Amino acid sequence: MMGSRKLGTTLAILAVAGLGVFAAGCGDSTSDSTQETIDKANETAQKALDQANQQLDQANQQLDQANQNAQDQLDQAQKKLDDAGAQQKVDNAQKQLNDIQQQVEDAMNGQ
Repeated sequence: MMGSRKLGTTLAILAVAGLGVFAAGCGDSTSDSTQETIDKANETAQKALDQANQQLDQANQQLDQANQNAQDQLDQAQKKLDDAGAQQKVDNAQKQLNDIQQQVEDAMNGQ
């Protein structure tokens, strides 16, 4: 998860740097219009970077939520298994009690 964030950020930084180099190579760098073009390109690149980071953050949040939901479902399934095991023990104990009661009744009826 963190690796994809770093990769996305790195790619965005490279894109910004590439736009800056491209814009710097256009025309006379001392002219106002060239500087405006560079500033606009940098601003656009920064907005794109911010939006990409925002989308990456949202994707990471969704992934975290999906992981939490999956863990919750696993926990619930484990609890059901644990409860089923406990119920089986109760059922076995009840059966043993019934068997003992039957033996007592048989012994009393046999006298």
